[in-house]
Amino acid sequence: MIIRRSCFAIGVVLAAAGFTACQPANRDGPAEESAIVAETPPAGAFVAEYAARDYAFVGPAELPSGWVTIRMANEGLEHHFVSLTLLPEGKTIEHYFSDVGVPFDQAWEALRSGAVDKAGAGAMLGELLPEWYASAVSMGGPGLVAPGRTGQATMRLVPGDYVMECYVKTPEGEFHVNLGMAIPITVTDEDSGAAEPEADLDITLTNYEIAIEGTPVAGEQTVAVHFQEHPEFGLGNDVHVVRLEDDTDMDEVIAWMDWMNIEGLRAPSPAEFVGGTHEMPIGYTAYFTVDLEPGRYAWIAESGAALGMVEEFTVE
Repeated sequence: MIIRRSCFAIGVVLAAAGFTACQPANRDGPAEESAIVAETPPAGAFVAEYAARDYAFVGPAELPSGWVTIRMANEGLEHHFVSLTLLPEGKTIEHYFSDVGVPFDQAWEALRSGAVDKAGAGAMLGELLPEWYASAVSMGGPGLVAPGRTGQATMRLVPGDYVMECYVKTPEGEFHVNLGMAIPITVTDEDSGAAEPEADLDITLTNYEIAIEGTPVAGEQTVAVHFQEHPEFGLGNDVHVVRLEDDTDMDEVIAWMDWMNIEGLRAPSPAEFVGGTHEMPIGYTAYFTVDLEPGRYAWIAESGAALGMVEEFTVE
């Protein structure tokens, strides 16, 4: 998860789920064999394979620094994603669970029970979250992908201790992270030696716009996502790709993207997601690969969808 400085101080927005969330944005800037066929890795890439299951990640606990491609095969029955959070020095996943997870659970249960509204839940977090959480940094990860699909994203990682998690919800409304989908990852000083990927399309994320350069086509393509701006409070900007059917209700999809809605990010999804990337600090670039069939799609942001960060497109 990443970060939004002082987002919890004003208590108006929660920011990610379960153990993740109102991330104060830092503005400075071998898995078990899977039967799922993944997209082709970038040439010269360092690829780390993970399996996402209901409800666990299976894959390496250590990664090199530099350009790293994380490829997540969704072997579960629900949508999953990978969200990476770089922890402050000296903090571990145990601190994350106890110092951050417990306050988020308390705020979420109060919100779900109707004891507080969204602003009230944010105020609870402002009182309960530790000061060190403002120094955690979101470092990307493969976006939402449906069961049977593979998500692939490439990021430039710095050494440190990370948490990898998924905070989609079960049909009962429980966050996947609370059921075991959170593991520690160590990024070492050893460089991957991989080159920065080459992109077929470019997306620039600002508040609140998804600016696309290039035309999506049928087949596999790599999308560069440039993080130019983040909201002052709440989650940062990200982008996911959703396939739209003739009967897809876009208003329902937009509402589903907001995890703070009781039905938000709750299985089953109102549409099929095929990839994307989570937020990174301003000035960073992430790359994700998608394999598109002809049809209707949309680029859509998790936190910004209701504010206009939705762009529909058609693949011929």
